[in-house]
Amino acid sequence: MKAIAALPMVAAIVLAGAALAADLKDQVKVEVKSSEVHEGMAPGTFVCAEGHLHIRGSVENLADAPVGQVKVAGKVFDADGKVLGTATASTKQPVLNPKDKADVNLEFLTVTGSKIKQVKNQELTVVAVGPKP
Repeated sequence: MKAIAALPMVAAIVLAGAALAADLKDQVKVEVKSSEVHEGMAPGTFVCAEGHLHIRGSVENLADAPVGQVKVAGKVFDADGKVLGTATASTKQPVLNPKDKADVNLEFLTVTGSKIKQVKNQELTVVAVGPKP
C-alpha cells in the first residue's frame, strides 16, 4: 500500500522537474555572434575546411540561478522559406552562472557548396537547459 501511495508524489516531483526545465529554457537567451564577418556571408557565419556552413552563437543565462549545459538548435532557410539544413550544438561549459555567456558553434553538415549561397535566413532556438551538475 505504501508504494502505491508514493506514486502520485513521485509523479508530482517528475512533473515539477519538467516544469522547472521548461522555465530554465525560457530564461536562456541565444543570439548570433557578429564578431567576425566573412566576405559575402551573414555575420556570425563561416565555412569550415570541410566545406560545411557554421553559425557561431552565444547563449546568456538570464535566470537567477546557475544552469548546466545549454543545447541550441538551428535552421537555415532559402529565400522561399524552405529549410536547407538543421544543426544542434551544446555549450562546452558544465555550469553557466547568472548573466554568464557561453559560445555555441552549430555545424550544418548538409549545407555545403552552392547551398551555402542559397541561405537567406537563420533561426536559433534554445531547446534544452540542463540542471547545474
